[in-house]
Amino acid sequence: MEQKRQQHDQADLSSLSQKPGYQNILIDILRTALEPLPLKAKITRIFDYLLSLSSLHLGAKTALFIVDHDLDSFDLHISRGFSASEATTCKTIKLGLCHCGQTGKSGKITFFKILPPLVGNTRESAPYSGNYCVPIIKDSQILGVLTLYVTPRHKHSAATEELFEAVANILAVIIESQQMDQQLIQLVNDLRGSIINLREEKKFSESIIQGLNHGLIVADLDGKIRKSNPVAQSIFKPYVKLLDGEYLSDIIGDSASAELLVTTPIDAGHMEKELAFVTPTRDKKIIGYSNVPREDARGKKVGVIISLSDISELKYVRKEMEKMNRLSTVAEIASAVAHEVRNPLAGIKIMAQSIEEESKDNSEHLECAQRIIRQVDRLNELLSDFFSYARPAEPNKRPTSLNSIVSETMPLINNRLSKNHITLAEDISDQLPRIIADPHQVQQVFLNLFLNAIDAIREQGHIEIFAAFLTPSMLKFYKKKHPALLSDDKYVVLRFTDNGTGMPAHVAEQVFEPFFTTKTSGAGLGLAIVYRTLKENDAEIVLDSKEGKGTTFTIFFRADV
Repeated sequence: MEQKRQQHDQADLSSLSQKPGYQNILIDILRTALEPLPLKAKITRIFDYLLSLSSLHLGAKTALFIVDHDLDSFDLHISRGFSASEATTCKTIKLGLCHCGQTGKSGKITFFKILPPLVGNTRESAPYSGNYCVPIIKDSQILGVLTLYVTPRHKHSAATEELFEAVANILAVIIESQQMDQQLIQLVNDLRGSIINLREEKKFSESIIQGLNHGLIVADLDGKIRKSNPVAQSIFKPYVKLLDGEYLSDIIGDSASAELLVTTPIDAGHMEKELAFVTPTRDKKIIGYSNVPREDARGKKVGVIISLSDISELKYVRKEMEKMNRLSTVAEIASAVAHEVRNPLAGIKIMAQSIEEESKDNSEHLECAQRIIRQVDRLNELLSDFFSYARPAEPNKRPTSLNSIVSETMPLINNRLSKNHITLAEDISDQLPRIIADPHQVQQVFLNLFLNAIDAIREQGHIEIFAAFLTPSMLKFYKKKHPALLSDDKYVVLRFTDNGTGMPAHVAEQVFEPFFTTKTSGAGLGLAIVYRTLKENDAEIVLDSKEGKGTTFTIFFRADV
């Protein structure tokens, strides 16, 4: 087929070489075709040029019809010299109808010596003695029809037909290029629509997060980064200035790098995966990612394309929400149980007291009654803790001095500090802004933390209290460890540190859970009440502890500024 086409092109050139002027015509038309102009502008220029060639004896009437495959018709795209009535008549030509429709159906150039039936003999058709209808074909597919009207002086010849066929071939390339451009624009619009839909689905599925960053990294099999987008660069910006050219292992470590580079077959489906690693600055970070193999033209795997986003903050928020849901559920259960148990206990205590009064002469019965009363009192204390946790009192939040709260708490624990030979150091500035909280509830929180610290130290220890207005550098430090902890920087931060026994990691994660305790006595509600009380006062608390080295509770109070 290609050989026949080359032979046909050579025959065209051989015929046209007999008329050198025709070659110049095609060269001029090709120049117009290569100009950066819209389709209509190019065709109009070509029409103007052809009509200006006196040697062809063309009439001042020509038109271009574009095929509509869905309707098996040709639509008038551009016309010159057509009257309003003719343009209306020829707006749409059915395949096989009139001269243009017949040419489109046959696919062959035709010179008609009579005027088109749809136009007929009108005043506008008088100067013309016939017309050429030239099919515009590309890769055996009909794209349109070019029609050229001629005057009586025109001499029909095979060379002229070859010229018009060559012009039609140029028009075919122009039309095809225009159609490809339109398809590309449509493809881009469809892709843009798909991206928008994906973004909307993402926003819907992750309603607790306003936005989520996504990065793209193209890496070789050895982990060398070939290309990255700005989002990926922003994720790793604190640790490396420019990702491109670096190795993943140098940024996130050998183990994490190897995990990112492991891909699953494309037909196995894609699943979002998570990866936790420690950065070169010792920060903990969690990323969500998916990856696919990058292949060359021969289908050989040459690298990995990684889509990733920083979900450290998202994981923290989800963890906090799960904790709050658990606490709320336990609080409801505790409230119900405490309410049901308190009434029977009251009856038991009344009966035990009655037995106590009647057993003054029986020491054994008297001791049993008193023991029952003591145990009932102990259960009532436990129920009071339940109620404190389940239904905390509404806080009376107001601006108050942190110094004054600490000062009022000290007399309550000084004796125990002295008895256990524990020293206390305070570093709270007099210039510290006041906090917005209920001072009585905060005092109860401090008392609870003091008692826990004393129990952890036992003897010969040290407790330190430090408070300061939260600076930007401090905020940055705390957000590294606890992403999404604070919404702004208008906080007073208080650190409560002891050098006691500390806690292992699995214990530290559960200390704020209700009924969790490592002590032989107690209900495990102390720190749970602390956590819930601070939440009610719009404050946050976090814990850092190392087994054998001590514990630090950090509390963030809203500042009155």
